[in-house]
Amino acid sequence: MKAAGGLDLPMIQVRSIGDVARRLQDNWPGYLATYWAFLLLLAVAAAADMLSTVFFMAIDGPQAESHPVIRLLSLALGPMLGPVVSKLAQFAAVILLTVFLRRWAIYIFVAVIILYAWAAVYNVVATPVLLGAF
Repeated sequence: MKAAGGLDLPMIQVRSIGDVARRLQDNWPGYLATYWAFLLLLAVAAAADMLSTVFFMAIDGPQAESHPVIRLLSLALGPMLGPVVSKLAQFAAVILLTVFLRRWAIYIFVAVIILYAWAAVYNVVATPVLLGAF
C-alpha cells in the first residue's frame, strides 16, 4: 500500500480476540519471574500516585482531575474510591500490555513507573503550591 509521499507501508494486521488470548497465554510463562522487580516498582509508584490523587482530590475535588476517565470515575464513585478503581484498572492494563508486548515490556514499565512517580510528586507538591499553601 502506498502512503502519502510514495512510502510503501505494510498493512496493519487486526487480530481476533482469539489471537490476542493465545499471545497472552504464550507470553505468560516466566513473566512474573522475569519482571517481578518492575512489577514491584510499578505497584509502589501506582500506590503513590493513587494516594496522592486522593490527597489532592480531598483539597480540590474530583473536578480538578485532568485525566478524563479518572475524573469521571471519581465523580461517580467519589474522591476516595474513584482513584482506587482507576489505578487498579490502569495497573491491570499495564500488565496486559506488557504480557502482550513482552519484547517491549521493560520500556513500557520504565515509562509508566516514571509517569506514575512524577504524577505522585506533582499531586503532593503542585496542589498546595497552586492553592497558595506555601
